[in-house]
Amino acid sequence: MFKHDGEEEIFGLIIAFVVVAVIIYIIVLLATIIVGAAAAGGTIYGGGYAIKNYVSSFKENVIDSNRASAMAA
Repeated sequence: MFKHDGEEEIFGLIIAFVVVAVIIYIIVLLATIIVGAAAAGGTIYGGGYAIKNYVSSFKENVIDSNRASAMAA
């Protein structure tokens, strides 16, 4: 298959480089998926917490303060 000495080593190095590159690609792909899932989870958690705080603040500042002023009148 190979006509010159040393071509087997070059072919082996190319195959080894391709294998290492594929492994690195898979690791980076998995890390990207994990980071994306963490970002989505953080967004959902933060958004839910913000909505909870908004509703709590609205209740305290609008509903409860109107009840207090209606009772004073």
